[in-house]
Amino acid sequence: MKNYKLNVILGIASGVIFVLLIIFTNGWMDLIHQMKNLKIQWIIIAVIAMILYWAFEAKTLQTIIFLIKKDYKFRQAFKVTMVGQYFNSITPFASGGQPMQLYALIKQNLGAGSSGSVLMIKFIIYQSVLTIYSLILILWKATFFKTRMSNLFYLIGVGFAVNASVIIFLIIFSKYRKLTHKLIITFSKILNKLRLVKDITKLEMHINDNLEKFHDNMEIVKHSGVLMFKAVIYTTCQLTIIFSIPYFIYLSFGMSGASIESMIAGTAFVMMLTAFIPLPGAVGGAEGAFYMFFSLFFAANNIMAAILLWRLITFYSCIIFGFYAFMKE
Repeated sequence: MKNYKLNVILGIASGVIFVLLIIFTNGWMDLIHQMKNLKIQWIIIAVIAMILYWAFEAKTLQTIIFLIKKDYKFRQAFKVTMVGQYFNSITPFASGGQPMQLYALIKQNLGAGSSGSVLMIKFIIYQSVLTIYSLILILWKATFFKTRMSNLFYLIGVGFAVNASVIIFLIIFSKYRKLTHKLIITFSKILNKLRLVKDITKLEMHINDNLEKFHDNMEIVKHSGVLMFKAVIYTTCQLTIIFSIPYFIYLSFGMSGASIESMIAGTAFVMMLTAFIPLPGAVGGAEGAFYMFFSLFFAANNIMAAILLWRLITFYSCIIFGFYAFMKE
């Protein structure tokens, strides 16, 4: 309960910081001035794109769970997705999403081991697709961004390297049983010495049981190429959709000339740069990175209004609708 209260406080604090940022940089005034000329149909398309982003994530989750439970409903997957979106948004490093999704899946009568392996598989797929997708964009759009913002572009390489290292670690974790077991048992002993765990024998039995289930489920994945291919396609669609939202916002201001692929690349680079900012929703850093990249496309008089719309659609909508899903849990 204490952690939940802390997360709520952090979520509210991030909202306050965002509102102050917009107020002191005239974001609201810019948006109000632009409203009469705003092409609402493109804002509606951006909102629909965000809903599709959630839907594709839910479809990925449902597809993976089909390996274990054939009658798992999309409605259940969508609810778990929105719970994850909410806690990702209000916790530093988006660290709260997976534990709460694990809790939600267990409440839906999937065992802890099965739920954990499902979320691990989903995370590996997401990180792998994001890393490969980003690499393609870096190679494709390197010249465009390097000539316009050379110093910042090298930071993208750092973000890519970190994401790639996460993938390598996860693959090792999921493939080698003995190594995984030793690492987790060592970690549990550390927790015991810190007096964070009382009954270490019970914890180790619980870990062993769930690790066996986890690795058994990973073996099932190896023989389910079609379903995994579907999950990869859904994840690719999910990322493409959210990367495209700034372009729809761009069109809503009646602007033209920028290519959608350059703006998709810009959003991917923003995500890579802000993934490791230790604040809920990378608040402040996300807005700053967006400003630096998308000042290449937006006019000076509407860039702050664009940031406001982008964050409302892609971040605060997750808090609002995710909170509703969590309350219904």
